[in-house]
Amino acid sequence: MLAVRRARALFTQPTRTMSTTQALPKQDDANDKPWYAAFPAPLRSVAEGTLATMSAQELRQRLLDGPKEDDLLVVDVRRTDFETAFIKGAINLPAHSFYQTLPSLVPILSRYRSVIFHCQSSSGRGPRCAGWYQDALDKASLSAETSKAVVLTGGIKEWVKQYGDDEQITIRL
Repeated sequence: MLAVRRARALFTQPTRTMSTTQALPKQDDANDKPWYAAFPAPLRSVAEGTLATMSAQELRQRLLDGPKEDDLLVVDVRRTDFETAFIKGAINLPAHSFYQTLPSLVPILSRYRSVIFHCQSSSGRGPRCAGWYQDALDKASLSAETSKAVVLTGGIKEWVKQYGDDEQITIRL
């Protein structure tokens, strides 16, 4: 019983809180920046028309036609949101660690003629990673006949909207 009284006393005692007149500690400017600010901006972009794009319909057709070996690879750069649905055969390389691992990824990814990148809507992470990959290919003097970065228009949102129920090409968890 004594233990119960002591416990109640702990929870009924007034607690000290920060005065509303005290300022909260100021955040470091580095914490205010987006994750990608630590890396160089890609030289290529969809907006400038310097990165190739592919529609969901075209990718679907290429997947159903049975791509030739080393013809294409789908790279999903989402992190935890990858766990809801993904394109069958896609690999998951989260955008947040993509740039740092690029030197070891280029020899592997460049085996595929088209490396198709996407994120949720292909308006941020996907195009950024595609740009970094294409920049790395350019730096290594690898031609578009060898490998090229492609962005899936509309990302997984558009893919699921059109083909989310097609178990032949979409995996839902």
